[in-house]
Amino acid sequence: MTSPASGADSAPDPPGYPPIPRSAPGPQPVTGRSASPDATAGGGNGRLGLALLVIATGLFGLFFFLTLFVQTVLGYSPIRAGIAFLPFAVGVVIASTLASPLVARIGPRPLILAGAAMVAGGTFWFSRLTEHAGYASHLLGPMLVSSFGLGLVFVPLALVVLHKVAEQDPGVASSLLNTAQQVGGAIGLALLGTVAWTAVANSIRTQVAAAAKAGRPLPKPGTPPPASIYNHALTVGFSRGFVVAAGIALLALLIGIVTIRVSRQELAGAVPEPQEAAPQPAAPQPAAVQRHEDRAALAAAVRPCRLC
Repeated sequence: MTSPASGADSAPDPPGYPPIPRSAPGPQPVTGRSASPDATAGGGNGRLGLALLVIATGLFGLFFFLTLFVQTVLGYSPIRAGIAFLPFAVGVVIASTLASPLVARIGPRPLILAGAAMVAGGTFWFSRLTEHAGYASHLLGPMLVSSFGLGLVFVPLALVVLHKVAEQDPGVASSLLNTAQQVGGAIGLALLGTVAWTAVANSIRTQVAAAAKAGRPLPKPGTPPPASIYNHALTVGFSRGFVVAAGIALLALLIGIVTIRVSRQELAGAVPEPQEAAPQPAAPQPAAVQRHEDRAALAAAVRPCRLC
């Protein structure tokens, strides 16, 4: 016996066994078009999701390069490097806390644009690092600027993307946003890593050629270059990656300028006050009621006066 379903469900049942009951095809997966932000908001939220993907593209590379820089170039231990990143987390928390009430006052657009500009500025500030950089003088400033920008971006951007999603679909829409972040991070690491390590290799070749021309001792073939050459090359490569990441943040800023058209009233779910309805004419009375009123009026007209 075969099942009327198609595909794998249409295979014949094993001989000698009773037919296997098969249920009717179920509904579409939870990620169907009905749960998509694009289906609920006319495609605008998809473009905002693109902005989130672009921000994540530069963000993942930023953390990757900073981690390598503070541990390899500056010589921080893993614990010290983790402590050095604490101001970044504090800045994100403070900015997110401030962004929540500000969204209701000034709307999401100013916060997202200001945050994206701060991320771009802080990332470009990181590109000025050298192998002799200090934490308080060179790292702390751009770290705070970038963290405040991220806090101002993520809270209103998530609210804007989800504000028109149906009540039964916020979980699915949130998962799509998380997917955009992860995909953007993967693209960012591939792109920025290629840019950075290409610059590192070019810097090492340039320094070795300069050392050979100056008659200084050179590393033996197959051995790593001296720490001074390697640290300088890493700094040059990471700086090049930070410049590209800053350009990606500017691209996210441009996407926000073009796509964000949500006002604070729309985000709060406010609706225009209903207009007063025009007075409707009185409905015609039934014939029985009309005859009763005619008889009452006739009786009152023929009733004798009490004083007579």
